[in-house]
Amino acid sequence: MRIDIVYDKLKAPSVESGISAPQLAEALGYARANISNDLNSLAAEGKAVKIKDKPVLFQAINPGALARNSEGEFAQFIGSNANLFPAIEQAKAAVFYPPNGMNMLILGETGVGKSLFAELMYQYAKAIGKLPAQAPFVIFNCADYANNPQLLLAQLFGCKKGAYTGADEDKIGMLEKANHGVLFLDEVRRLPPEGQEIFFTFIDKGIFRRLGETQVERTASVRIFSATTEEPDSSLLHTFTRRFPMVIHLPALRKRTFQERFALIQFFFNQEAAHLQESICVSVNALLSYDCPGLPLLWWLKA
Repeated sequence: MRIDIVYDKLKAPSVESGISAPQLAEALGYARANISNDLNSLAAEGKAVKIKDKPVLFQAINPGALARNSEGEFAQFIGSNANLFPAIEQAKAAVFYPPNGMNMLILGETGVGKSLFAELMYQYAKAIGKLPAQAPFVIFNCADYANNPQLLLAQLFGCKKGAYTGADEDKIGMLEKANHGVLFLDEVRRLPPEGQEIFFTFIDKGIFRRLGETQVERTASVRIFSATTEEPDSSLLHTFTRRFPMVIHLPALRKRTFQERFALIQFFFNQEAAHLQESICVSVNALLSYDCPGLPLLWWLKA
């Protein structure tokens, strides 16, 4: 079938970094519309990932290869369920994307592991040499200062002495602290529009100013990982979200299989046992069937 030919071509080493529908149509000699339909079908089946670049690129997913060689940084997150393979492959594609990787937006309900996923991507980038060994991983929760946009911007971008009442000295921001590393914006939906607009310039040109500065232009090399529990169109500017070509959806815990839940429970109890330096014996039946609405997995393991 044509779709099998498309998938085989997509897995070829020559298109490992991604290929667009027009390029693939030209290479195979098929109509562009047919190739676009096949590529979207492969993405829907979890056999390919769609990278929102210009043009849109597609990459093949090889679950068998990932199962045989799921890097240690991701193995604990995957558990024993292939449902997360597409998200893992998207993350890896974003890390590998030349020259410096992609900014990423992670979507999912509370407790699905968005923060853990972001940190694992950071560890993976270091493990494969895409980030320096000493690269910082800076976490900023936009909800902490959501009621004070001026203070939020000062925390993110830094501020000049006298920029606002109480700013009695020059202050470095999270963006500068994350230089040559990763800045993780948790609850990014709480970032005010003016903050999103400032990020436009930084993401596009790598330059920014501290709050209160007008003459000095600062530079930094930072990858932006972000996460939110809501669909981005409901709370974020379109001009902001399109700066994140890789959007990764993490499924809710209630949609995971018992096998994956068991793997996650085992992982967290092993962590807790190591922390306590004690053996832990439990019955996991209740944990396997609990819906845990709106609660992080680690919370109900410790409850």
